[in-house]
Amino acid sequence: MPLVEEFSEAFGVWDIAQPYIHLMFDEEEMQLVVNMKGQAVTAEQAAALQGTTPEQAAALLERCFRRGIVDKVTVDGITSYRATDFYTRLDFFAKFENWNDIPPASRQAIDRRYLDEFIARNRGKIEQLKRGEPVTGHLPNADIMLLREAEEMIEAADEIVVQPCDCRLLHQGCRRPVETCIAFNEYAAMVLARGHGRRLSKEEGLKLIRWADKRGLMHTSSIEWKEKGLVALCNCCACDCYPFRAGQELGTKGLWPKVRFVAVHDRERCTLCGTCVKRCHFAAFYHDGTTVELDGKVKQNVRFAAERCWGCGLCANTCPAQAISMESVAETCQRL
Repeated sequence: MPLVEEFSEAFGVWDIAQPYIHLMFDEEEMQLVVNMKGQAVTAEQAAALQGTTPEQAAALLERCFRRGIVDKVTVDGITSYRATDFYTRLDFFAKFENWNDIPPASRQAIDRRYLDEFIARNRGKIEQLKRGEPVTGHLPNADIMLLREAEEMIEAADEIVVQPCDCRLLHQGCRRPVETCIAFNEYAAMVLARGHGRRLSKEEGLKLIRWADKRGLMHTSSIEWKEKGLVALCNCCACDCYPFRAGQELGTKGLWPKVRFVAVHDRERCTLCGTCVKRCHFAAFYHDGTTVELDGKVKQNVRFAAERCWGCGLCANTCPAQAISMESVAETCQRL
């Protein structure tokens, strides 16, 4: 069997991506994965498989580690490596390498396949949520966070690292900022260990998330970070980000990413400037096609549909008239 075919089978390369294998892997990397046969190996074992010196094998393994082709773990001073899969490698390729060298139509098809795989890998946990059961394992981007909650996470972190957003780089559905995915503490150290990411001070981290918020990005993480520890904070858009795209496809609004707040619109204070309409990802604020005379000017009327709101707070953060506030879903239920 030709090496490319043997590698594609071993690494799980999707059919639609196989014409671009040469952009994502070199022959030495493919041979290594094939030789590993799904097993964890040390540099010395890899050297025997490859027919090279341990030093050459170690350099190859570290290169593959940086490129997301293998993972590594050190136990009792012994470091071993195991091949990842195409899904994992694609994330690194899109963020740090030559994703745009693939033709646009093929990028769209691969992105769609990536979304399908993302949904498949999380479907079991999503079904648990729908049934009201405790979720087994980690569900990414579990909760939508307000800006003040994101700021609290930054303030509590010991290590902060920012890296590019794989969602926006893969899908490219908008022109919002890309270097916005934040890793904390142990996860931040893992990102740096692969040779990626950029360290931020607390001041730089706060500046980044406030800037991202102004550019129309929602904040997602886990509200359990105080009990379970800080891991990551994402700054998301509904057009690109896989959790929001998956959530809209699967009808998980309210559950995942979890909606914890809802906007409250004060019509008396509203000046109909339309800023909220531009910033809302879900058309919760919208122009209804009518006009209203206000302060001697004819303006497009603004309506608010609470049932569409995902509670991100982007509208409230920049309302010049302070006509929008955020209320917890629990408080809204009690009030109603």
